[in-house]
Amino acid sequence: MSDLVNRIEKRIKEKGTNFKRVEQELGLGNGTIKRWSTQSPRLDKLVPVAEYLQVSLDYLVFGSSVSETSTNGDRPDLEAEKERQGLTCDGLPLSEDEVDLVAMYRLLPPSHREEIFDLVYFKYKRHVEEKKASIYSTYFDGSEDEESGPAGSREARDGTA
Repeated sequence: MSDLVNRIEKRIKEKGTNFKRVEQELGLGNGTIKRWSTQSPRLDKLVPVAEYLQVSLDYLVFGSSVSETSTNGDRPDLEAEKERQGLTCDGLPLSEDEVDLVAMYRLLPPSHREEIFDLVYFKYKRHVEEKKASIYSTYFDGSEDEESGPAGSREARDGTA
């Protein structure tokens, strides 16, 4: 079994339950969790398992950082938790979307991470350098009532094409 499934199994045993019961209570298909030893889990399936087992995604995926859920079942203050864990950028706590993006990024294999990093870097660089001109602007000027294609370009309309 994978480390992920082993960590889940360990927590399931500590809670005195079993895979089948956890899957039933979370609305997962029979055998879903054990399949994660050979298939990457979807984040929307992994998050409820982590919450049910009262552990962090970091713990399940990487084996560190057990979530600090209080004994009475209350969840910790998310903003305080983000700050405590250092989930900030430019001194501000990350938004839920940003935290989700980081979690999804961490779950990707290294080759996919490189691809995502390159894409984000390209978009960032284009934004910073304000390179707004693109081939798209050759065909469209922003109005919705025009046909696509070279004949509808600004140059063709102005007689310069």
